[in-house]
Amino acid sequence: MIAILPASEEERSALSAQAGFAGPVECLVASDGWESLGSILYRTSGEVMELLTAQAEDPRLLDGLLRAALNAALSAGARTARCEQEPLFPALRTLGFSEPEEGCPASMQADISGIFARGCPSGETSRGKQE
Repeated sequence: MIAILPASEEERSALSAQAGFAGPVECLVASDGWESLGSILYRTSGEVMELLTAQAEDPRLLDGLLRAALNAALSAGARTARCEQEPLFPALRTLGFSEPEEGCPASMQADISGIFARGCPSGETSRGKQE
């Protein structure tokens, strides 16, 4: 069974160093038993969450990691999520993040509560069928 849980201190440190991020970061990992399936790194400062990096082979698992991190940040008091990592933009568009403004550095953002109010894309349930 797939689980998305906070990373151990060792995993968090290793993934943070591998991605080149210094300072405090939060990390969630997706795994199936002992097999690692993906991870996400983010920071929360006050009402702002910054998505730093996320990786998973399966787009549905990436969506799950993003939603899990957004939920954790919302629970910690964040209201807005931002991301400057262009490889994540396609997945963030699906969630409802706004497009980068023309002439500004590539950055997407969203109201976290608004993302959860939208639900899942296409009205899919966890089994992938239309309701």
